[in-house]
Amino acid sequence: MVTTSETLPKSGYTADTPKRYLLNAGALVRNLTWDSSVLKWSYDEFGATSGGSKLTLKNNLRQVEVDGIFTTPVGGDMIESSEGTFEINVIEHTRDNIKMSLFANSKDSSGTDFPDGYDVITPKQKIDATDYIQNLAYIGTISGSDKPIIIIMANAICTSGLEIEVKDKSEAVVTLTFDARTPAGDVSTTSLPVTILFPKEPVGEA
Repeated sequence: MVTTSETLPKSGYTADTPKRYLLNAGALVRNLTWDSSVLKWSYDEFGATSGGSKLTLKNNLRQVEVDGIFTTPVGGDMIESSEGTFEINVIEHTRDNIKMSLFANSKDSSGTDFPDGYDVITPKQKIDATDYIQNLAYIGTISGSDKPIIIIMANAICTSGLEIEVKDKSEAVVTLTFDARTPAGDVSTTSLPVTILFPKEPVGEA
């Protein structure tokens, strides 16, 4: 928004600033889908976090080298590759989260090799197409909006493995890192497979 004034500001704060805070840790879900026929979202729960999460979206740039040019001019940057990463500090431990971190299979215990009442989880030797999550989505709160901000990272895969530290008087928090991947049929793209849904501000307030 263009502002015209005889004086220059001493701070970036405006009357609209309190409406534009990104509040608290939000929630992470898997396989988020919007059904326009019933105007509802569907998703798989990921679980509770502790210590928040971190989202990194990055374009790696390459500067075109031209003889006789000693600084990079406008237009001299090219997107060489893109990276999208979620780091999630998980405090709610589930079978699915363990399977995602290890690319593992699971089956019910038979009562023979192990007692009844367990999911038997064993890592696999290769990554299958089903190990890629359709999408991983962050759902957050913008202070001035009734609608959430939603950041959707497609084709997410866990690249961190599973590292658990347990100690007395504390709950184990596991950091899982997920990277975005492009569809197999679109490997030449340099665009991130990421969609950001940012709530519109009411007309006259933007």
